[in-house]
Amino acid sequence: MDTDRSYEKLVQDETLIKRRPWYVLAAALFVLSALTHQPIAFLAALFALVIGLVPELWYRYALRHLVVRQSLDQRRAFFGEPLTLSISVENQKLLPLPWLEIEDEIPAQVTLLTGHASPSYKVNRALLVNAFSLWSFQRVTRRYRLRCLARGVYTLGPATLRSGDPFGWLVREQQVPARETLLVYPLLAPITAFGLPPRRPFGEQVSPRRLLEDPLRFAGVRDYQITDDPRRIHWKASARVGELRSKIYESSTQYRLLLFLDVATYLEPWMGIDPEIQELTISAAASIAMWGLDEGYAVGLVANSLLLPSGDEPSAQPDSSDPDTLARSATFLPRVRVPMARDTWQRVRLLSAFGRLFPYLGTSIDTLIQAERHSLPMGTTVVLVSAATVLCEVTIEQLLDLRRHGAAVHLALTGDPESRVAATTYDIPVHRLGGREVWHELLTHLDHEDPHPGRSASALHLD
Repeated sequence: MDTDRSYEKLVQDETLIKRRPWYVLAAALFVLSALTHQPIAFLAALFALVIGLVPELWYRYALRHLVVRQSLDQRRAFFGEPLTLSISVENQKLLPLPWLEIEDEIPAQVTLLTGHASPSYKVNRALLVNAFSLWSFQRVTRRYRLRCLARGVYTLGPATLRSGDPFGWLVREQQVPARETLLVYPLLAPITAFGLPPRRPFGEQVSPRRLLEDPLRFAGVRDYQITDDPRRIHWKASARVGELRSKIYESSTQYRLLLFLDVATYLEPWMGIDPEIQELTISAAASIAMWGLDEGYAVGLVANSLLLPSGDEPSAQPDSSDPDTLARSATFLPRVRVPMARDTWQRVRLLSAFGRLFPYLGTSIDTLIQAERHSLPMGTTVVLVSAATVLCEVTIEQLLDLRRHGAAVHLALTGDPESRVAATTYDIPVHRLGGREVWHELLTHLDHEDPHPGRSASALHLD
């Protein structure tokens, strides 16, 4: 950020107006020394001129031609992943700066591994203060290691610059909008950390029965059979081995997993939220989503929340990878919706959506389940991830209706052992994911040196 772009005019600056008596005094002493031929009066005039001119010189030009840069080595981070914050300042003028102070606002949720942050009067904000001394045309860069143990979108900045004359008599202050946005993904853990079995936690993979193969998805070759269509013959492979070979196509069947996420933690919205249970619920949903992608599912997400704004979205496929676009598509319901897919960008879409979830709900989860009923492909595995205390009869009825339409329905509930499910779940499989003790264990055993940051090491590893 170049400070010249926002530099204020100093013509009517009251601080400079108050210093005009020094120039009047210097002029009077010069006249007196000329009339009386007194060297002492001349030296006093020079002293008064220096006192008046030098502080004003730095006051006017100290914060001009300064370039302040603030950057993170990455703007998306996994839960607890170490990051590097670089603060660079360049003095692009001949006037040196005997002292320069940069006060940078950072989120209070960010933990500095190197350096120290001071408390701020603003809520959930802290101050990172740096002092510099710059010569002419000098650039100085300082780096800080930090990590964030809280999911969400965070803003670093703006920065407040202070500088002045070598005597410290005049101090000029200016705020520059040097901002950086950080998106922190939720904590990911193996599904065994939530009490789910490592193999087929939601039963056998269910999909519609299809008899046709996809001719665009080539999987290999096999021996030619007399009943094979001539278009199926792989001529290059047949010429290489001297016998007829036929192509093998992948089945058009696709396993689908749709996650319904209820961010509410109490039955009544006016009761507020339970932050630990809510973060555990989001973490469990994100971990199940990543497990589904690893197992070959086409994974989608529907959450009764909104997305926090973020300035860094994937640029390779802006139409399909931006969760904001997905949240506004084809409905007026306030929700977050990521359509089911298993391509390369789906992991980024899902993690971005989980990381940007607003803590407060937008629509009741049963309304969203009803809205998805008619567009849900037959054979989809549906998992509702929710706090046990907010499950109600209407939601159970909507899930039973999905099952009658061919979906495999499961409940994944969070909450302390004493929390009871208020509604009757009938024969829907229920998976209890644990409560605060599970969340605390995940945080305690978070391995920050793991090559896959953001994944808790407290659970058993999969075979």
